[in-house]
Amino acid sequence: MGDGVLGRSNDFVNYVRAYEETFTDSVYSISEDPPILIKEGKHLVFIESKDDNDDGGKPLVFDVTAAVVERSGCQLGAIIMYEDKNEREDVRNNISRLKNLTAVGELAASAIHEIKNPIFSIRGFLRLLENSLMQDDKRREYTKIMIAELDRLSKLADDFLMIAKSQEKKGENVFIHTFLEEILKLFNPRFDVKGITCHFQADDDIAPVFIDADQLKQVFINIMQNALDAMSQGGNIYVSVSSKENNVITEIRDEGPGIKKEDKGNVFKPFFTTKENGTGLGLYISKRIISNYGGTIDFESEEGCGTKFIIKLPTSRNITE
Repeated sequence: MGDGVLGRSNDFVNYVRAYEETFTDSVYSISEDPPILIKEGKHLVFIESKDDNDDGGKPLVFDVTAAVVERSGCQLGAIIMYEDKNEREDVRNNISRLKNLTAVGELAASAIHEIKNPIFSIRGFLRLLENSLMQDDKRREYTKIMIAELDRLSKLADDFLMIAKSQEKKGENVFIHTFLEEILKLFNPRFDVKGITCHFQADDDIAPVFIDADQLKQVFINIMQNALDAMSQGGNIYVSVSSKENNVITEIRDEGPGIKKEDKGNVFKPFFTTKENGTGLGLYISKRIISNYGGTIDFESEEGCGTKFIIKLPTSRNITE
């Protein structure tokens, strides 16, 4: 032994005797010849923390089991086992915090849903007011601004509700190529107005994916709308669906101005937008939805050369296996 406190045999014996008197709960024999006894005790140990980062100087707590091994009155040594109760308490607190956050999220979703009702009513009355005013009345311009702001607020509420919904993992088998064809039909009038030609291509025999169809529709609408907004001068949008290694890959490429280098790291962050009236939640929600169903969403972009979004989802067959 070294020169430490427990290294001096007399001190060790004194510590053992003090332990036996104070903490020993049970004594049992593990050998009769020679006789070897175990004197054991279980107790909590509180250690004052000097860490500046510690929460209010809260003591550290350990559940300690200590045993003295003794033969013929001579102490052979000590066995000490401990459990860090702080980590267990942290886990318990985290679970409680998550439950609270879930409850708050559900409450917020309910509140946002209720907010949409008065927005709808106010918008209707403003529209009536606008129609009652003369064309040259300056107040018509004010009502138009108010209606536009209410529409933006309603879109923001819809996005928040979609965030809450994107946490739910229910779904069905969806054939993306046929699903996308129906969505693109909804955009045809807007393609015509902006002078955009959409090119669609899909591989044969594409397996279905398991996902909530409404949420997937929101993903595609978000990306297609971004492509439309980026192409003010018309051009081409290319949409393709293919299969690779038990995944269905959807690519949507536009001929817009592309994404600036300094903006690329922010594309999927909430509330980041380069649009004047954007909420900055569309791509954030899209990523949450795709990730929730085991997929990935990424993009490739270069300034002046457009942007391509790549959505990869596992096939239902792959999930089953």
